[in-house]
Amino acid sequence: MVWFRDRRSNPGRRSADSRGTLALRGLLHDIGHDLATLSYLVEAVRGDPDLSTETRRRVDLIEQETTRLLDHIRHAVSDTPKPESVSVRGLVNQIITLADQAHETSVVLSPGDPVTLHTDGAVLWRVVTNVVDNAVRAAGPSGRVQVSLTGGREVVIDVADDGPGFGNGPNGWSSMGMGIVTGLTTASGGSLDVQPAQPHGTRVRLTFPTILQRSAVDEVTGNDDDQFGAR
Repeated sequence: MVWFRDRRSNPGRRSADSRGTLALRGLLHDIGHDLATLSYLVEAVRGDPDLSTETRRRVDLIEQETTRLLDHIRHAVSDTPKPESVSVRGLVNQIITLADQAHETSVVLSPGDPVTLHTDGAVLWRVVTNVVDNAVRAAGPSGRVQVSLTGGREVVIDVADDGPGFGNGPNGWSSMGMGIVTGLTTASGGSLDVQPAQPHGTRVRLTFPTILQRSAVDEVTGNDDDQFGAR
């Protein structure tokens, strides 16, 4: 989560910010509790011996997504970065599998070599999910989204759709989603580039350094002495 810092010294402002932060943490705590209950219910459904193979696969996806949401909440309330070695291809493949089940749009990951990035997996998941979701909405039910990965000195994630072009798609959460993507990508030391795709559509390119620098991790989590006070 990106913590936007207000450097003003007005005590009333800081008091209001503190109350807002506590309220948000309380809400996240309650949502986490409800998700944990949901995960128990999903596990109970998985135990039904009469489930078909396809239904069991979908239940497994629900369980994976519930677990992922719980991880996001723990990450948001901990203020602790968790950089790790992330299989980018594995992470992107999970996102595409979920998108393919939730939408009629064809979402495809181009074949290629394994790509690994030392980063915060929860942050990377949020970034890629927002980009893929926006591309799916732009492409529509009969459209196509192509995702490709390259590794090396930098990790590059390309998401191309065959929709009407950036800003011309259906109304939705795209503006907020791209704001989240831009903030998290920049804070992670990466960059975002949006270009027209050929013959039509949009191509979003995410570029990350292979090593997430400490300064970028602190920016993502807001973990600095000026924000939280002297330790």
